[in-house]
Amino acid sequence: MTKLVFASVFCAAIALSSPRIASASDDGLPGFTLKQLNAAIVESGIGSQRIASILTFRDLGDSGSHIAILSSSHTGWHVTVLHNITGGLKVEWKSGGLHDDFSVSSPDELEIDDLGDEQVVEFSGCAPHDCGGLDGGVFGMVLYAPRVRQAFFAHYSYDEHKPMGSFGSLDFSDNAIVAPNARYKAALEKAMRKKLGL
Repeated sequence: MTKLVFASVFCAAIALSSPRIASASDDGLPGFTLKQLNAAIVESGIGSQRIASILTFRDLGDSGSHIAILSSSHTGWHVTVLHNITGGLKVEWKSGGLHDDFSVSSPDELEIDDLGDEQVVEFSGCAPHDCGGLDGGVFGMVLYAPRVRQAFFAHYSYDEHKPMGSFGSLDFSDNAIVAPNARYKAALEKAMRKKLGL
């Protein structure tokens, strides 16, 4: 008898961004079963973690659907992206334990965002005791783009030397500031400003 890692939370945690993704469809994309999803979670190494959210999505230019999983452990929040391809679900990207600026967060912060003709995964959080927004916040944000198979990070911290209401410091991962990835940097900045209420 196979024990499902997260059977008790599956119904509450899974959200489908398209009703065609988790079932057989007329475009030839494979569906997946709960058993396959459970096996992929165990294989990915997050089977012992607490599963907080599961979202499915499909990039328009891609050959299969994706599954974004938010989980947590003693090392913090983790984001894992599975790719639904012929032969089953395979791990495409794992964040590992995210830094302190993601520590205070919730399942609602895992989102699928439309970015032109592609969909991307976003997750954000803030540092403990530093969730004060523009004037007292330290925030982290990650954007994973399946089309280029890269994760891009942004980090915001307020500047106590600036007047109240001033924009602090917003830094990006090195791969976000190269020209071909300008759209992902712009998406990160837009999402961070929205989080800060700007």
